[in-house]
Order: sequence, then structure tokens, then C-alpha cells
Amino acid sequence: MPERTIHRAQGATKTNAAPQPARRGAVAAIRKPAPRRPLGAPSGSRASLEQGFLWLLAIGRRGIVVVPAVAVLIIFTAGVFEQRWKEQQIQAQVAAQQASLEAAQARNAQLQGQLAESDPAAYRAWVEDTARRQLNLGYAGETIFLVSWTAPATSATASTAPGPAVASTTATQPQGEAHWRQWLRLIFGD
Repeated sequence: MPERTIHRAQGATKTNAAPQPARRGAVAAIRKPAPRRPLGAPSGSRASLEQGFLWLLAIGRRGIVVVPAVAVLIIFTAGVFEQRWKEQQIQAQVAAQQASLEAAQARNAQLQGQLAESDPAAYRAWVEDTARRQLNLGYAGETIFLVSWTAPATSATASTAPGPAVASTTATQPQGEAHWRQWLRLIFGD
């Protein structure tokens, strides 16, 4: 087969070898063209390699550089959009946490103000008074008087007005009797 050289500067092709004349007595071999396969029809690995090679020829050398560059650009753009989306989500979370923090700080300031206004001595006096009057409690060693507001069963003289009956107990009870028996005795009497 004759070789050709391509001169790009001149824009023309030259043949290095002269064409050979056809022989008169020789039988020319007739070659059948290979059957063509329609585009996109699967035909095996050789056909896919041929198709890929044809694509490379169609795209050219620039395409070999441009296609990966475009692919990298698309991947980079997708990554940027993903990062922006994550950033917006994190900013929304930060805003929600900031609002929660501000509400907690406002509540803390309110409680600090109430604490500053409160008087510990007055609170202790209120607790002691409530314990003494409503719960009949006292300190160890104190004598507690329980008042029963019932009328006496018989009155000896008419001149005496019915008054409260006073019972005296000490804050320390005997250890032998159970507490629930003491309560029953106090509620229902002996």
C-alpha cells in the first residue's frame, strides 16, 4: 500500500510511491464490503471499541481534554451547591439555637431578679410559721400544744364558757410505738 505524508503547512497531500499499473492478465480479487451495523446496535466488545475509537476521532485531541474538564466542572458545581445547601441548614439550626439561648437568658435574668428581691430571713420565717400552724411541727426539744376545739361533754356550771381543751405533748415521742398508731391515737383519741 502506498504511504502518504501530510504537509499541514502546504495543505496538500503527496504520495511517496508512484501508482502501480494494473496487470492485464491478473484476476482482480473482488472483496465484499463488511456488513454494516446500524448505530447503537450492540455487537460485542469489538464493535464498542470501534464506536469509541470513532467518537475519539470525531471529538479530536481537544475533546480528550475538554470532556474530562467539563466532567470535573460539573462535579465541582454539584459539590458547591451541596455545600451551600448544607450551609443553609446549619445556619437555620444556629438561628433556632440562638433563639432558644436568648429565651433561656431572658428567663435566667427574670429568676435572678426574683432572687435579688427575695429575703432569705423572711422566707425562713414563713416556712417555720407554716410548719408550726399547718403541720404542727417544731424543733427538737420544743413543747407543742394541740388545741381541740370541741365542746366539753358535760358542763358543771353554766357560768363557764366553753373553751378550747389544751393537750400537751413533747416533740420527742417514745420510740416503742409505731407512728401510724400515734396518728390514730391523735385523730380518734384513746
